[in-house]
Amino acid sequence: MMERSTVVGIFDNRDDAERAIDELHRIGFRDDQIGFAWRGDDRIHHTTDVDAGGRAGEGAVGGMLAGAGIGGLVAAAASLLIPGFGPVIAGGILAAVLGGAAVGAAAGGILGALVGMGVPEEEAHYYETEFNEGRVLVTVKADGRATEARDVLYRFGAYDVEHRRGVAPAATVVAPATTTGTSTYPNIRRWDEVSPQWHQRWQSSYGTGGGRWEDYEPGYRYGHEMASDPRFRDRDFSDVESDLRRDYGTWAQRYGYRYDDTEWDRMRPSMRDAWDEARGFRRAA
Repeated sequence: MMERSTVVGIFDNRDDAERAIDELHRIGFRDDQIGFAWRGDDRIHHTTDVDAGGRAGEGAVGGMLAGAGIGGLVAAAASLLIPGFGPVIAGGILAAVLGGAAVGAAAGGILGALVGMGVPEEEAHYYETEFNEGRVLVTVKADGRATEARDVLYRFGAYDVEHRRGVAPAATVVAPATTTGTSTYPNIRRWDEVSPQWHQRWQSSYGTGGGRWEDYEPGYRYGHEMASDPRFRDRDFSDVESDLRRDYGTWAQRYGYRYDDTEWDRMRPSMRDAWDEARGFRRAA
């Protein structure tokens, strides 16, 4: 079957969408391959000047959104007035398509934009419905890297027409468990879902020793999330440890965790435990 040229993901919140876009950038996807959009509101829209084509002043909108604390996701965002939708905040390739004369009212706004990017109309209707309910739409013109792009979106919490909300995305499931045991924490689950169980386990094993969960959580989270990173698929922890160690400081700073040169050795056991759990096996005792 021919690989899709455009990958689409739906996010419940902008923070997860922004993290996914950051990761797409990190692994080499360009700005002109990535697009995002969500429904605006009157407070945002009425402060902008919309020209005859429906496109707003990008600088004014970007500044206002950034001032509202929305973050780097809107660095190149524009406010668009889409007939039948109202205000729409969009960036990247979606902003270019939605703001172009080729779409217009007759082409159907979000629906028309997605169809024009190669998404089948039936699927585009699904994404339009999710968009209308206030969720964030992210698109990637994959250029032969659809599986890689889709895995990144899934890893940061996206769902799509094939794996709708509440249904595990099969593409990110790693190899079956080995004979040494099975995991209760599939790596397709988000950290906020598995964190309470890891916290409870840590408390039972180490909580009486005077440490704090907050000092060890970053290691468990890093191991859990990196186990599903496409770069490390089908590779053992020991094979990629140097890469994990190199990237840990940047990752820790991104999520606001403390980091210094002593952190790796202290965190390594918890990283390894979480990695093994997410991969679906445990090392023999």
